[in-house]
Amino acid sequence: MTKIEPNQPLPQAADSAIPEGWSLVPISDVAQINPRHPKGLDDSMPVSFVPMAALNEDSPTFACSEERPYGEVRKGFTHFREGDVLFAKITPCMENGKGAVATGLRNGIGCGTTELHVLRPLGGIAPMYLYRFLS
Repeated sequence: MTKIEPNQPLPQAADSAIPEGWSLVPISDVAQINPRHPKGLDDSMPVSFVPMAALNEDSPTFACSEERPYGEVRKGFTHFREGDVLFAKITPCMENGKGAVATGLRNGIGCGTTELHVLRPLGGIAPMYLYRFLS
């Protein structure tokens, strides 16, 4: 196995050429990783809460979500907002492609299981494109 040093270009297979005008970049160049909610949100504000069971392998939507007061879930849970991409970070859920695009969140804010990575698309990247890339 070849060790890749930091900032070293990744080797490419002969059949993995990227389209002209595209470039390979780290995911952190196109998405903010695991952002937090801004300080000062009202603890009594209802927000969406998403457990791992609400994510599935076949669809970018939640199977269900709960509502909880923000103060109840602001500590000890993963933070996300409308339009963020959620991606399971544990096995077997990661291997199965569990994830979602956060939509329809109460007050545009969500919290959920700590077993999620959150990616907030930057620079006009469509959340659905990022979700499909990850899944």
